[in-house]
Amino acid sequence: MKIKIIQFIPAVLALLAIGFLNFSQWCIVAGHVCFRTFLDRIFIYVISPLYFFSIYFLPIAIVLAFVPREIFKSWLKFAVWAIPLAIIFIASTPVIDTSLLPFSRDDAARLAGQVFSAASLLLILWKYFSPRR
Repeated sequence: MKIKIIQFIPAVLALLAIGFLNFSQWCIVAGHVCFRTFLDRIFIYVISPLYFFSIYFLPIAIVLAFVPREIFKSWLKFAVWAIPLAIIFIASTPVIDTSLLPFSRDDAARLAGQVFSAASLLLILWKYFSPRR
């Protein structure tokens, strides 16, 4: 039972990231306590891209809660190097791009989330159907 609970951790983290955006928006807009604080300063740099990445990661995280343990371990090996690469890609993108074809940090987070989710889904499906041949 303890082993299955560990597989719910990615879903919990994704839901916490999504909830953190809602809390941050409420705190900045409605609450005068958070106005001009650290939370207000990092909103556009960290919180918004984290939300967009989490939105695309949440369906994969829910699927990971119900797959066999071996598939979860193989996905975890993939995630150990893919998530830091996604973070580096997102962090190296400008927050606001004013060029002719703008590509902001939010767009980079969406793209990284989509690529990571698609690669994760392909890995899960490949590992799920390969031993059954």
